[in-house]
Amino acid sequence: MAAARHHRTPYALRDLEWVIASPFLLKDRPDPDLGQHPETNALLTRLRADPAPLLAHLAATPRLNLGRYFEQLVIFWLDNLPSVTLVGSNIPIFREKRSLGEIDLAFLFEGRARHWELAIKFYLNIGSPADEADFVGPMQKDTLKRKLDRLYCHQLLLPAQAETAAVLTSLGLQDVTSHPWIKGCLFYPYSTGATPAVLPERISEGGLKRPWLGRNKLAEVSLPAFDHFLILEKKRWLTPYFYPEETLTGEVPALLAAIDRVFAQRRMPHLVHLMRDEGADSLTSQGTFFITPEGWPA
Repeated sequence: MAAARHHRTPYALRDLEWVIASPFLLKDRPDPDLGQHPETNALLTRLRADPAPLLAHLAATPRLNLGRYFEQLVIFWLDNLPSVTLVGSNIPIFREKRSLGEIDLAFLFEGRARHWELAIKFYLNIGSPADEADFVGPMQKDTLKRKLDRLYCHQLLLPAQAETAAVLTSLGLQDVTSHPWIKGCLFYPYSTGATPAVLPERISEGGLKRPWLGRNKLAEVSLPAFDHFLILEKKRWLTPYFYPEETLTGEVPALLAAIDRVFAQRRMPHLVHLMRDEGADSLTSQGTFFITPEGWPA
Protein backbone atom coordinates (compact mmCIF):
# COMPACT_ATOMS: atom_id res chain seq x y z
CA MET A 1 0.00 0.00 0.00
CA ALA A 2 1.33 3.44 -0.85
CA ALA A 3 -0.01 6.79 0.32
CA ALA A 4 0.84 9.97 -1.56
CA ARG A 5 0.67 13.42 -0.02
CA HIS A 6 -2.08 14.62 -2.32
CA HIS A 7 -4.32 11.63 -1.54
CA ARG A 8 -7.07 12.50 0.91
CA THR A 9 -9.48 9.60 1.15
CA PRO A 10 -11.06 10.03 4.61
CA TYR A 11 -10.12 7.46 7.22
CA ALA A 12 -13.80 6.72 7.75
CA LEU A 13 -14.33 5.72 4.12
CA ARG A 14 -11.30 3.42 4.20
CA ASP A 15 -12.64 1.95 7.44
CA LEU A 16 -16.09 1.39 5.94
CA GLU A 17 -14.53 -0.39 2.97
CA TRP A 18 -12.56 -2.56 5.39
CA VAL A 19 -15.61 -3.32 7.54
CA ILE A 20 -17.50 -4.53 4.48
CA ALA A 21 -14.73 -6.40 2.65
CA SER A 22 -12.40 -7.76 5.37
CA PRO A 23 -12.60 -11.48 6.16
CA PHE A 24 -14.81 -12.72 8.97
CA LEU A 25 -13.12 -13.86 12.14
CA LEU A 26 -15.38 -16.91 12.61
CA LYS A 27 -16.18 -19.93 10.50
CA ASP A 28 -19.85 -19.13 11.16
CA ARG A 29 -20.66 -16.45 8.58
CA PRO A 30 -23.72 -14.25 8.32
CA ASP A 31 -26.47 -14.59 5.80
CA PRO A 32 -27.09 -12.77 3.49
CA ASP A 33 -23.66 -11.76 2.18
CA LEU A 34 -24.55 -8.13 1.62
CA GLY A 35 -20.90 -7.22 1.07
CA GLN A 36 -21.21 -8.79 -2.40
CA HIS A 37 -24.53 -7.11 -3.19
CA PRO A 38 -24.48 -4.71 -6.19
CA GLU A 39 -26.08 -2.04 -3.99
CA THR A 40 -22.99 -2.10 -1.78
CA ASN A 41 -20.70 -1.43 -4.74
CA ALA A 42 -22.96 1.40 -5.86
CA LEU A 43 -22.91 2.95 -2.38
CA LEU A 44 -19.13 2.84 -2.13
CA THR A 45 -18.80 4.36 -5.60
CA ARG A 46 -20.99 7.29 -4.52
CA LEU A 47 -19.05 7.75 -1.28
CA ARG A 48 -15.70 7.79 -3.08
CA ALA A 49 -17.02 10.70 -5.10
CA ASP A 50 -18.59 12.40 -2.06
CA PRO A 51 -18.02 10.97 1.45
CA ALA A 52 -20.02 13.75 3.13
CA PRO A 53 -23.06 11.55 4.04
CA LEU A 54 -20.82 9.06 5.86
CA LEU A 55 -18.92 11.79 7.69
CA ALA A 56 -22.16 13.50 8.72
CA HIS A 57 -23.56 10.23 10.06
CA LEU A 58 -20.49 9.64 12.23
CA ALA A 59 -20.40 13.26 13.40
CA ALA A 60 -23.96 12.89 14.70
CA THR A 61 -22.93 10.07 17.06
CA PRO A 62 -21.04 11.25 20.15
CA ARG A 63 -18.33 9.35 22.05
CA LEU A 64 -17.33 6.96 19.29
CA ASN A 65 -15.03 4.38 20.85
CA LEU A 66 -13.78 1.58 18.60
CA GLY A 67 -16.73 -0.77 19.15
CA ARG A 68 -19.31 1.97 18.73
CA TYR A 69 -17.49 3.31 15.66
CA PHE A 70 -17.55 -0.16 14.10
CA GLU A 71 -21.28 -0.52 14.80
CA GLN A 72 -22.05 2.88 13.30
CA LEU A 73 -20.17 2.02 10.11
CA VAL A 74 -22.27 -1.15 9.72
CA ILE A 75 -25.48 0.74 10.50
CA PHE A 76 -24.70 3.44 7.94
CA TRP A 77 -23.93 0.81 5.32
CA LEU A 78 -27.15 -1.17 5.76
CA ASP A 79 -29.29 1.94 6.14
CA ASN A 80 -28.12 3.07 2.69
CA LEU A 81 -28.91 -0.16 0.85
CA PRO A 82 -32.32 0.14 -0.89
CA SER A 83 -33.05 -3.57 -0.42
CA VAL A 84 -32.57 -3.37 3.35
CA THR A 85 -35.02 -1.94 5.86
CA LEU A 86 -33.12 -1.23 9.05
CA VAL A 87 -35.58 -1.74 11.89
CA GLY A 88 -33.44 -1.09 14.93
CA SER A 89 -30.06 -1.26 16.60
CA ASN A 90 -29.02 -1.84 20.20
CA ILE A 91 -32.59 -2.85 21.02
CA PRO A 92 -32.86 -3.39 24.82
CA ILE A 93 -34.62 -6.50 26.09
CA PHE A 94 -36.00 -6.66 29.63
CA ARG A 95 -37.65 -9.28 31.81
CA GLU A 96 -39.70 -7.20 34.20
CA LYS A 97 -37.03 -4.67 35.26
CA ARG A 98 -34.00 -6.89 34.65
CA SER A 99 -32.00 -6.44 31.46
CA LEU A 100 -31.55 -9.57 29.36
CA GLY A 101 -29.27 -7.82 26.88
CA GLU A 102 -29.57 -6.06 23.54
CA ILE A 103 -30.24 -7.00 19.94
CA ASP A 104 -27.34 -5.38 18.09
CA LEU A 105 -28.99 -5.07 14.69
CA ALA A 106 -32.40 -6.04 13.29
CA PHE A 107 -33.43 -5.55 9.67
CA LEU A 108 -35.54 -6.83 6.81
CA PHE A 109 -34.00 -8.09 3.58
CA GLU A 110 -36.10 -9.60 0.79
CA GLY A 111 -39.02 -9.90 3.19
CA ARG A 112 -37.11 -11.91 5.80
CA ALA A 113 -36.27 -10.72 9.31
CA ARG A 114 -32.58 -10.79 10.23
CA HIS A 115 -30.66 -10.35 13.46
CA TRP A 116 -26.93 -9.71 13.45
CA GLU A 117 -24.67 -9.58 16.49
CA LEU A 118 -21.82 -7.20 15.73
CA ALA A 119 -18.29 -7.13 17.14
CA ILE A 120 -14.81 -5.95 16.25
CA LYS A 121 -12.21 -7.93 18.18
CA PHE A 122 -8.44 -8.04 18.49
CA TYR A 123 -6.86 -10.82 20.55
CA LEU A 124 -3.23 -11.62 21.32
CA ASN A 125 -2.23 -15.27 21.65
CA ILE A 126 -0.26 -15.90 24.88
CA GLY A 127 -0.31 -19.71 24.97
CA SER A 128 -1.69 -22.52 22.87
CA PRO A 129 -2.75 -21.34 19.38
CA ALA A 130 -5.61 -23.86 19.51
CA ASP A 131 -7.08 -22.70 22.85
CA GLU A 132 -9.61 -19.86 22.73
CA ALA A 133 -8.85 -19.07 26.37
CA ASP A 134 -5.23 -18.25 25.41
CA PHE A 135 -6.28 -15.32 23.21
CA VAL A 136 -6.42 -12.19 25.36
CA GLY A 137 -7.77 -8.75 24.53
CA PRO A 138 -5.34 -5.79 24.77
CA MET A 139 -7.10 -4.56 27.92
CA GLN A 140 -7.11 -8.12 29.39
CA LYS A 141 -10.81 -7.74 30.21
CA ASP A 142 -11.88 -10.58 27.96
CA THR A 143 -10.67 -13.61 26.07
CA LEU A 144 -11.72 -15.12 22.77
CA LYS A 145 -13.37 -18.01 24.62
CA ARG A 146 -15.36 -15.73 26.92
CA LYS A 147 -16.56 -13.66 23.97
CA LEU A 148 -17.60 -16.64 21.82
CA ASP A 149 -19.27 -18.47 24.70
CA ARG A 150 -21.40 -15.41 25.43
CA LEU A 151 -22.10 -14.91 21.73
CA TYR A 152 -23.34 -18.46 21.13
CA CYS A 153 -24.85 -19.19 24.55
CA HIS A 154 -26.62 -15.87 25.10
CA GLN A 155 -26.56 -13.16 22.45
CA LEU A 156 -27.60 -15.24 19.44
CA LEU A 157 -30.25 -16.99 21.53
CA LEU A 158 -31.98 -13.80 22.63
CA PRO A 159 -34.64 -13.93 19.86
CA ALA A 160 -35.86 -17.24 21.32
CA GLN A 161 -36.80 -15.48 24.58
CA ALA A 162 -40.47 -14.57 24.89
CA GLU A 163 -39.59 -11.00 25.87
CA THR A 164 -37.42 -10.55 22.78
CA ALA A 165 -40.03 -12.08 20.48
CA ALA A 166 -42.62 -9.63 21.84
CA VAL A 167 -40.34 -6.65 21.20
CA LEU A 168 -39.41 -7.81 17.69
CA THR A 169 -43.04 -8.54 16.82
CA SER A 170 -43.95 -5.01 17.88
CA LEU A 171 -41.35 -3.81 15.36
CA GLY A 172 -42.85 -5.94 12.59
CA LEU A 173 -40.28 -8.74 12.77
CA GLN A 174 -41.19 -12.42 13.01
CA ASP A 175 -39.31 -15.67 12.34
CA VAL A 176 -36.02 -13.88 12.90
CA THR A 177 -32.80 -15.52 11.68
CA SER A 178 -29.73 -14.78 13.85
CA HIS A 179 -26.10 -14.64 12.74
CA PRO A 180 -22.79 -13.38 14.15
CA TRP A 181 -21.15 -10.56 12.21
CA ILE A 182 -17.66 -10.59 13.70
CA LYS A 183 -14.59 -8.93 12.25
CA GLY A 184 -11.12 -8.48 13.70
CA CYS A 185 -7.67 -10.00 13.87
CA LEU A 186 -5.70 -12.54 15.90
CA PHE A 187 -2.12 -11.70 16.84
CA TYR A 188 0.60 -14.29 17.45
CA PRO A 189 4.04 -14.01 19.10
CA TYR A 190 6.47 -12.55 16.58
CA SER A 191 8.86 -15.49 16.75
CA THR A 192 6.18 -17.82 15.39
CA GLY A 193 5.17 -15.47 12.60
CA ALA A 194 1.55 -14.95 11.59
CA THR A 195 0.83 -18.41 10.17
CA PRO A 196 -0.03 -20.72 13.08
CA ALA A 197 -0.29 -24.44 12.35
CA VAL A 198 -3.53 -24.79 14.32
CA LEU A 199 -6.45 -22.51 15.10
CA PRO A 200 -9.24 -22.50 17.66
CA GLU A 201 -12.18 -24.62 16.47
CA ARG A 202 -14.56 -21.73 15.85
CA ILE A 203 -12.04 -19.48 14.02
CA SER A 204 -11.91 -19.15 10.23
CA GLU A 205 -8.71 -20.15 8.46
CA GLY A 206 -9.18 -17.10 6.24
CA GLY A 207 -9.29 -14.61 9.11
CA LEU A 208 -6.69 -11.89 9.60
CA LYS A 209 -3.51 -12.86 11.47
CA ARG A 210 -0.66 -10.58 12.49
CA PRO A 211 2.26 -10.66 14.95
CA TRP A 212 2.83 -9.13 18.37
CA LEU A 213 6.01 -8.73 20.37
CA GLY A 214 7.15 -7.32 23.68
CA ARG A 215 8.92 -4.00 23.86
CA ASN A 216 12.09 -5.68 25.21
CA LYS A 217 12.28 -7.86 22.05
CA LEU A 218 11.93 -4.98 19.63
CA ALA A 219 15.66 -4.53 19.06
CA GLU A 220 16.30 -8.29 18.91
CA VAL A 221 13.99 -9.48 16.13
CA SER A 222 14.44 -8.97 12.40
CA LEU A 223 11.82 -6.38 11.50
CA PRO A 224 11.05 -5.35 7.91
CA ALA A 225 13.15 -2.38 6.81
CA PHE A 226 11.36 0.84 7.75
CA ASP A 227 12.15 4.52 8.18
CA HIS A 228 8.70 5.84 9.14
CA PHE A 229 6.18 4.57 11.65
CA LEU A 230 2.87 5.42 13.27
CA ILE A 231 1.54 4.40 16.68
CA LEU A 232 -2.16 4.11 16.01
CA GLU A 233 -4.81 5.39 18.39
CA LYS A 234 -7.42 2.75 19.15
CA LYS A 235 -10.08 4.03 16.77
CA ARG A 236 -7.53 3.71 13.95
CA TRP A 237 -7.05 -0.03 14.50
CA LEU A 238 -9.37 -1.03 11.64
CA THR A 239 -7.08 -0.07 8.77
CA PRO A 240 -3.43 1.02 8.73
CA TYR A 241 -4.28 3.86 6.35
CA PHE A 242 -2.26 7.00 6.99
CA TYR A 243 -1.28 10.41 5.70
CA PRO A 244 2.52 10.61 5.27
CA GLU A 245 2.92 13.88 7.20
CA GLU A 246 1.44 12.37 10.38
CA THR A 247 4.06 9.61 10.57
CA LEU A 248 7.16 9.66 12.75
CA THR A 249 10.58 9.36 11.13
CA GLY A 250 13.25 6.90 12.21
CA GLU A 251 14.18 3.28 12.65
CA VAL A 252 14.21 0.99 15.71
CA PRO A 253 15.79 3.46 18.21
CA ALA A 254 13.23 6.12 17.33
CA LEU A 255 10.40 3.58 17.58
CA LEU A 256 11.66 2.46 21.01
CA ALA A 257 11.74 6.04 22.29
CA ALA A 258 8.25 6.76 20.93
CA ILE A 259 6.68 3.59 22.32
CA ASP A 260 8.24 4.27 25.74
CA ARG A 261 6.58 7.68 25.79
CA VAL A 262 3.25 6.04 24.99
CA PHE A 263 3.70 3.33 27.64
CA ALA A 264 4.47 6.04 30.21
CA GLN A 265 0.94 7.34 29.61
CA ARG A 266 -0.83 3.99 29.30
CA ARG A 267 0.65 0.55 29.85
CA MET A 268 -1.29 -1.52 27.35
CA PRO A 269 -0.46 -3.02 23.93
CA HIS A 270 -0.32 -0.46 21.14
CA LEU A 271 -0.73 -1.10 17.44
CA VAL A 272 2.20 0.11 15.34
CA HIS A 273 2.36 0.54 11.58
CA LEU A 274 5.73 0.53 9.80
CA MET A 275 6.48 2.25 6.48
CA ARG A 276 9.40 2.79 4.14
CA ASP A 277 10.12 5.81 1.95
CA GLU A 278 10.18 4.57 -1.64
CA GLY A 279 10.70 7.99 -3.16
CA ALA A 280 8.24 9.72 -5.50
CA ASP A 281 6.64 11.34 -2.43
CA SER A 282 5.14 8.07 -1.16
CA LEU A 283 5.50 5.63 1.71
CA THR A 284 5.00 1.89 1.42
CA SER A 285 3.46 -0.20 4.20
CA GLN A 286 5.88 -2.65 5.85
CA GLY A 287 3.45 -4.24 8.26
CA THR A 288 1.33 -3.75 11.37
CA PHE A 289 1.78 -5.40 14.76
CA PHE A 290 1.14 -4.94 18.47
CA ILE A 291 3.96 -3.93 20.80
CA THR A 292 3.32 -4.83 24.44
CA PRO A 293 4.85 -3.26 27.57
CA GLU A 294 7.45 -5.25 29.48
CA GLY A 295 5.82 -7.87 31.70
CA TRP A 296 2.53 -7.95 29.76
CA PRO A 297 0.14 -9.66 30.31
CA ALA A 298 1.22 -10.28 33.92
